[in-house]
Amino acid sequence: MLQAKMKNGVLVTLALLTRQEIMRLKGNRQQFRCPACDEPVIIKAGQKMVPHFAHRSKQNCPSSEGGEGAYHEKGKLLLYKWLRHQQLDVELEAYLPEIMQRPDVLLRVNNRILAIEYQCARIPVEQVHKRNKGYRQAGIIPIWILGANRLERRGQHQLKLDAFHLQFIHQFSSEFPLTLFFFCPQSFQFISFQDLFFTSQNKAIGKFSIRRLDRMRFTDVFHENFISNQAIGPLWVKEKQNLRIRAAKRLYGSEMTWHQWLYLKRTHKEYLPSIIHMPVRGQILMKTPPWDWQSRLCLDLIEPAEIGSAIPYANCKRLLQNHLQCKEYFPLLASVANPITQYLQLLEKLQVITLNSARMFTKKNPLHFHKNVEEALQGDKQLIELLYSNKIKAWYL
Repeated sequence: MLQAKMKNGVLVTLALLTRQEIMRLKGNRQQFRCPACDEPVIIKAGQKMVPHFAHRSKQNCPSSEGGEGAYHEKGKLLLYKWLRHQQLDVELEAYLPEIMQRPDVLLRVNNRILAIEYQCARIPVEQVHKRNKGYRQAGIIPIWILGANRLERRGQHQLKLDAFHLQFIHQFSSEFPLTLFFFCPQSFQFISFQDLFFTSQNKAIGKFSIRRLDRMRFTDVFHENFISNQAIGPLWVKEKQNLRIRAAKRLYGSEMTWHQWLYLKRTHKEYLPSIIHMPVRGQILMKTPPWDWQSRLCLDLIEPAEIGSAIPYANCKRLLQNHLQCKEYFPLLASVANPITQYLQLLEKLQVITLNSARMFTKKNPLHFHKNVEEALQGDKQLIELLYSNKIKAWYL
């Protein structure tokens, strides 16, 4: 912890003191206590670390998070200084006794209270949910910023991520793009990754924005950046190509189940219609990758239906109910549209179906299965180019 209180209740932030002042405190044998549990703490002020306080021994402090290190301490201190420099009403490690939590930084702005959490270590999903629940109960808006040590970039517009990252994706309003925040205390870079399109369960396409923290205002955090059609089109073509030609080795879990299902359908991923594995922003709410649930909807519902026959939306929901993730699993998201609805809207744009209402749609044209992988790759490319051209306006633009 960066702060502790003296006997008179005054809070002391070691990192804001000079080395001489810190040594003077140690020499005076001043006693300090944890602001949360009121237990004794000691000064830690080595040459290679941010000066801080630590409990004398491991204990059940209500504000203890674990996993904090020099990287984390330096990062949250820089974020605090950055906000204070803008003359904002900000507190470092303010303890909130009503919910027994201590955010890294507490900010009051425009009659709102925001808790800024700088997370550098992996923690259980349950702990993230618990902290967010506490903030909501107290009427506080949480903003999670990940350490840049958790960023695994895979090119100009791609990011590798897992279930841990999903817990920290923000959406402040229904129009705001899905956003991840990162900060590196070593390079002073603040990184936003926005407008996420999940190509699989562990990779997403999006828009990176990188700025030095000292050249930003707090309001810049809420700027919206969207990936362009010129960027996402070729990337998605490549993703579809990888799916077609990727060797099916070491299959397990849901991927093995999907391949077995394709076998029972007497087809192969090389022959699947190009309308399968398409980008939808609501993919974050799906437990399975886009090629999995989209192929099931097409092959189990749309393909067997006669041209002109009506298909209830409820059938789609029933078919994919085990693929959908509960929205409550993502407390930082304001309002993500249903991915099944988004996909049906896309199929209507591509003249596959006609949406009669929110409860019913009609099959308009047959699905085209490819005869070989060469034809499939060409079909995929043509469809994506059509989707992002002026000839057909993508539904999500």
